Amino acid sequence: MTPAATHGARIVEALRAAKIDLVATLPDAWLGPAISAIEAAPDMTLMRVTREDEAVAICAGAWLGGRRGAVLAQNAGLLLSTNVLAAYALHHQIPILLLIAQRGRHDDDQYYQSYKGQVTVPVVEAIGLPYRIIEDPADIGAIAQVWMQAYLARRPGVVLLSRRALVGTAP
Repeated sequence: MTPAATHGARIVEALRAAKIDLVATLPDAWLGPAISAIEAAPDMTLMRVTREDEAVAICAGAWLGGRRGAVLAQNAGLLLSTNVLAAYALHHQIPILLLIAQRGRHDDDQYYQSYKGQVTVPVVEAIGLPYRIIEDPADIGAIAQVWMQAYLARRPGVVLLSRRALVGTAP
C-alpha cells in the first residue's frame, strides 16, 4: 500500500471512530487517496457534489435525518462555504466535520493556491469554528476528537490537513 493509500485508510478509520458514515466531496489532487478509500468502504456513503456549499447542506440534512456527515474539500471550498456554514450549521447548531486540504502553504507547489494558505486560518477563526491542523499522518486519528468537539459545541469543526498528512509527499 502506498503512503497516500495508507493515509486514506487512516482517514476512513478516524471517520468510523467518530461514527461518521456519510462524506460529501469534490475532487482535488491531494484528496484523491482519501476519496478512493471512502468510496471503497462498504459502510460509508460517498456523495460527489458540484459545489462545497452543497456538501455542507447535504451534511446538515444528514444530521437532521439522524446521520453524521463530513465534508471533504480543499480550503477554497471552505472559504466558499462560509455563508452556508453560518446559515445552516451555526444558526441551527448543526455539527458537521470539515476535512480540508490546506492548500497554498509552503508544501504546495502551485502558486495560484498561495492566497488560500494566507486566509484560511484567519477566516476559520473569524467565524468561530474550532479547528485543528494536522501535519503528521500519525495524527490523523485526531479527526475523531475534532468531531467530538464539534458535536459537544453543536457547531462545525474543521480539520486542516497538510499535503504530508494527505498524500505523504512534498513538492
